[in-house]
Amino acid sequence: MLMSGKHPDAPSVALPGGIAIESTNLSYQYVAGQTAVDDVAVPFYAGEVTMIVGPNGSGKSTLLQLLLGHLTPSAGTITVHGQNITGLHPLNRAALLSYVPQTPQVSFAYSVQEIVAMGYWAHRRRALRASVPAGDQSAMDRIVQTMWDLDIHALAQRTFDELSAGERQRVAIARALVQDTPIILLDEPTAALDVWHQLELLDHLKSLARDRQKAIIWVTHDLNHARANADRVLIMHEGKLAAHGNPKHVLTSDILEPIYRVHVTLRDDNLLFSRFSSS
Repeated sequence: MLMSGKHPDAPSVALPGGIAIESTNLSYQYVAGQTAVDDVAVPFYAGEVTMIVGPNGSGKSTLLQLLLGHLTPSAGTITVHGQNITGLHPLNRAALLSYVPQTPQVSFAYSVQEIVAMGYWAHRRRALRASVPAGDQSAMDRIVQTMWDLDIHALAQRTFDELSAGERQRVAIARALVQDTPIILLDEPTAALDVWHQLELLDHLKSLARDRQKAIIWVTHDLNHARANADRVLIMHEGKLAAHGNPKHVLTSDILEPIYRVHVTLRDDNLLFSRFSSS
């Protein structure tokens, strides 16, 4: 039976608009000594969509893995709602952070509904630890509504291996949303989606940030999506934080051109890109 509840040591939710998660002097080196993230200090706020951009190999996905606690920093700290992430019980971490990977993988032939329902596992496990009884109808209602929101309700009984890449991505997003955490981290979630589903997802996550004060942290290569939809943008370059702030202020030609090595122009409020002339 699905149950709701809270682990006795679960941290409280941050106040609306406050810092949800923050890195301080964060660095990470691979075993070979290559620095992937170098001295990054940045806050992420409740109620905002923050998009992380940068060229390939700039440290975007590594930063995301550090924020999730999947990697241990070589230096620096990460605090989630004021608590060091390394000291959080795994159940409490699952109550605060949900994650959508770039390429979702499922090893067994679970149905779409079963996979989406897995997002509720953190709530059920906390409930079992806390012995707080509850009915399961509200949980099932959330699962069904989320499948409708992500346009996968018609796929409910299909198995994951039968789905297209875009459908798999939407299932993974639905699972993260059912987890209902105050912080949602996504690694290129629109890469496999068609235009309609991209726009639907952008609108849905912006609404979650605005209406439910969630902190949405989103890695993307689409600079125009970031310019049009993010409240804040982080630009990573060679492991460092190159710029951070309002997208209209940081996604500019003078900042982007040396980082991306392309010519950048703004036309009708859209960024256009072209290669520099070789002559």
